Amino acid sequence: MKRVLPFLLAFILFAVPAFADPLLLLDDYAAEISEPYDESDPSAGTFVYICRYPHVDEGAEGGMEINAFYMEQMDYELGFTVPMIQDAFEGYDSSTVISYTVTCNNDDYFSVLVRKDEVNPDRTRTSWSGHVFSRKNGKAGYTFTLPMLLGILESTENEEWIQDYQTEKADSLIREMVWEMVEENSAGVDYGDLTEESLVNVFFPEENFYLDENGDPVFYIQPCDVFDEVPEGAELLIFPISLEDIEDEL
Repeated sequence: MKRVLPFLLAFILFAVPAFADPLLLLDDYAAEISEPYDESDPSAGTFVYICRYPHVDEGAEGGMEINAFYMEQMDYELGFTVPMIQDAFEGYDSSTVISYTVTCNNDDYFSVLVRKDEVNPDRTRTSWSGHVFSRKNGKAGYTFTLPMLLGILESTENEEWIQDYQTEKADSLIREMVWEMVEENSAGVDYGDLTEESLVNVFFPEENFYLDENGDPVFYIQPCDVFDEVPEGAELLIFPISLEDIEDEL
């Protein structure tokens, strides 16, 4: 018996797969700019731009591909967005603050919800964007698409017509499921002027989703897309749907 137990223990330890740990978050990719247009004249306005994106351990599974995406985001923001805003609102106060929340971080997926707060002479607006990454089937600089998450499109598929077909298939199903949730509205949420027809124009399921801590998708609609005047403090309109429920309908 003494000989059997060590053998069984060794077999069990060998047989159990080695799962990756959640990704370690390092110092953010970040930029913080606050510059007056004319230091001698405060009335000339101040340009404020604050941006933070996640930076993960690139030595961990999927980490390098995720970092590539956010490095490209930072390059775009600093190389294009910042100069454009500075020129557009010279002589006025303007502020852009980009922050994020990690919504899922497990062996399979890493997901982030990015929030962007803009205040300038043209508008005051808060908007959100969801990013989903597969740690096992990710591609450097790209997020993981909804059809891939649902298992109806291979991450290696390069045929554009197949990508379009499966995306439309997923979009149509999710729009139907979300509209059913809007009609039921058991929580009494204010959906403004949203109709089933307008849903097609403001809700793009293949883009408008992130993952919760369990790895299930949470679809969303921007408040500015359903309200003529967005109520103060309005938050993202969310529609959590489990993968199991979606797969049952596919």
